Amino acid sequence: MSKPSSGPLELFDHTSTRATARVHELRAQIERHNRLYYEHAAPEISDYEFDGLLRELVSLEKAHPELASKDSPTRRVGGKPLEEFAPATHIVPMQSLDNTYSPEELREFVTRVHKLAEDRSIHFTVEPKVDGVAISLLYEDGRLVRAATRGDGVTGDDVTQNVLTISNIPHKLQGDPPEQIEIRGEVYLPKTIFARLNAERDEEGLPPFANPRNAAAGSIKQLDPAITASRKLAAVFYGTGIWTGDQPATGREMFAKLQKWGLPISEKILEGSDEGSVNAAVQEMGELRHEFAYETDGAVVKLDSLALRREFGSTAKAPRWAIAYKYEPERAETKLLDITIQVGRTGTLTPVAELQPVFVSGSTVSRATLHNEEEIQRKDIRIGDTVLIEKAGEVIPAVVEAKKELRNGSERVFVMPECCPSCGAAVSKLGVAWKCTNPSCGAQMRRRIEHFASKQAMDIEGLGEALVAQLVESRLLNGISDIYTLDRESLLNLDRMGEKSASNLLAAIEESRSRPLWRLLNGLGIPHVGVTSARDLANRFHTLDALASATEEKLLTIHSIGEIMATAINAWFQSPENRTLMESLRSVGLNFGESDSPTAPTDQRLIGSTWVLTGTLSISREEAAEAIRRLGGKVTGSVSKKTTHLLAGDEAGSKLDKARELGVPVLDEAAFREICG
Repeated sequence: MSKPSSGPLELFDHTSTRATARVHELRAQIERHNRLYYEHAAPEISDYEFDGLLRELVSLEKAHPELASKDSPTRRVGGKPLEEFAPATHIVPMQSLDNTYSPEELREFVTRVHKLAEDRSIHFTVEPKVDGVAISLLYEDGRLVRAATRGDGVTGDDVTQNVLTISNIPHKLQGDPPEQIEIRGEVYLPKTIFARLNAERDEEGLPPFANPRNAAAGSIKQLDPAITASRKLAAVFYGTGIWTGDQPATGREMFAKLQKWGLPISEKILEGSDEGSVNAAVQEMGELRHEFAYETDGAVVKLDSLALRREFGSTAKAPRWAIAYKYEPERAETKLLDITIQVGRTGTLTPVAELQPVFVSGSTVSRATLHNEEEIQRKDIRIGDTVLIEKAGEVIPAVVEAKKELRNGSERVFVMPECCPSCGAAVSKLGVAWKCTNPSCGAQMRRRIEHFASKQAMDIEGLGEALVAQLVESRLLNGISDIYTLDRESLLNLDRMGEKSASNLLAAIEESRSRPLWRLLNGLGIPHVGVTSARDLANRFHTLDALASATEEKLLTIHSIGEIMATAINAWFQSPENRTLMESLRSVGLNFGESDSPTAPTDQRLIGSTWVLTGTLSISREEAAEAIRRLGGKVTGSVSKKTTHLLAGDEAGSKLDKARELGVPVLDEAAFREICG
């Protein structure tokens, strides 16, 4: 793909006929892509391609001022508010930023700001450009009274109920905040959650999210706040709108205020004062960005002085004192050797690209999901194509496009199989997904057992993918309950299975019988039920039998359970096949909740504390987290001002650095054991 131009892409004759036609065409395309991006969270082109269209329109309007229009997308921000949500008018309008992919244009921006400053000393901050959904929080007397999306910059959607489910957004500001303040930032989906969410959507035959930004947009605009809560969104803040009373002098002082009030800010904010230092900071941010929990697509350069920001003002769309430098997508070109089929635990057939290994975004990629048949047809991807690869959300390898101009005629059109490649049973199409119709399919069984034994479920150490495949193939496992009938003699007959490995596996299986109910619920693979909802269900119903007999109305009394989840849970327990599975698990002695300790901690020595775990411990992190929760503490995934303790094992990484930077007490495992008794 060619780089977006910084000037007119074509010279037009004096009649402007062709210019007029192209301007109308570009405006129509941009309006359409804006609707897809902002209102439906379903873009058809990349940000890079969209920016190219917008820059071409800007160039044409500059070259032909008579074609300029106040309704042009070059003069407006984002998309219109959605009808499903109440409108929310921003007290101070929310603008977007001018952006560039060009180091030359970045230098021109710095020079231009220096000229506006007229020899006054100026300073810049360089922040990561979080690829999320712009949000504005209105606090009055320290309390969150409204949360709104950017919308068209003047009016957005009131998404307060959904934002209240985001754990790192405070409902009440700490300290002594202003009487009224609008705080601006981005709601994002952490990259790890994005990877899990798309894997679940693949399994359910749903179209994948294109990137974390679109997943976040789809989550924040759910009509059911319970679905928003289940997505584990987070936020980071970088600016303000209305601010009554005394204001800070600089952006850096503003960040200190936000932190003092309990609001999360970017973990890295770099600085510069001239062309050279600003450019160096932007390049450094480009190297650091892969370490962040959120996806970043650029760096934002801002004048630090708030007084000068007000003096320099803005255009109709963007401030004159800031610019976003966008990094070009990290892509690699390679050969698509084949397309194979992976059968999931619910029977969904997922096409997988088998690639000639290629290095991209920090690792070597040899496989990438193609999601479904329609995705392959839409992109016209063929076996033997030269393809472009990138990592969606810097996590999931994805085939972006086929290089059709390089085809030589030997490429083959992919056709979905008529039978399951694992068991040979017929397949049927449900929506966009093809599914194996045989519930006893070996591939489905392997995936279900792998999920059941995983660390986030029953945590049966040693029962991994390779061993599960052996056990299913040798017919020692024909279902989940068969795990508990394995014996030493049968295991020793397997390849590469020695006495010690067999003993360790049997011990792990035995230990799993008494796992708490939430782990069993997660392991059963009930649609839409993950770790968080499994915990909530266990805390509410206490036993598997009580949950199995719960009505949808009772399920809906749990805050994190919405209508879709309630229906899915109820349907799962009504299935005769699943009732048989429950009885088989009961017969082998699994804990159905009766052996769980009370949910309310009797010893509350850690009440009010917030812990983060990092590094390698002698026990699993989940065991450590359980110990903290039993004593009334809370466990989170990232270090912030709210963190009261960091438990650091061997090879602790960036979380340890962050804790030291914030002055959070750091404990080793010995100190942790002493605290927990």
